[in-house]
Amino acid sequence: MKTTWWKLIIVVLACQFIISACSDKNTVKDKPDDDEKQSIGEQYGFTSFDIAIDTKDKKEAVVANFEEKPDKTEAMYGNKIEDTYLHGDQAMDKLDEIFQEMELTPDTDDEDLIKQTAEAFEVLDYKTLKLKVTFKGHDTKELMMTK
Repeated sequence: MKTTWWKLIIVVLACQFIISACSDKNTVKDKPDDDEKQSIGEQYGFTSFDIAIDTKDKKEAVVANFEEKPDKTEAMYGNKIEDTYLHGDQAMDKLDEIFQEMELTPDTDDEDLIKQTAEAFEVLDYKTLKLKVTFKGHDTKELMMTK
């Protein structure tokens, strides 16, 4: 009888793990009404934005992911320096503030992309900054700067 209970507990825990692993916690739910909808990439000029910033003290001190697709938008923001971890709508609110400060275009010089991004994310004294951005209608740019 005890063996049966342990098996049941293991099965329940495994199911909870699978369900939580498949969650949509990064999905932005607060989408504009049909009248306010813009085409993909219209708002910021890019459809995908991933950044990881390492400082001398912390690996991945700041990380952010944004991906805009026709059926959903996903956002995640983590900042170990400020002990902040946001997902979904809350992350999108934070990233929107940051993205509004930047003037990134596909023609922006790579060095300027890095500089603007570091300034907008307020981490000027970084050790390594990795940036991957896909501009609307363009190939993905993958950049890395090490100091």
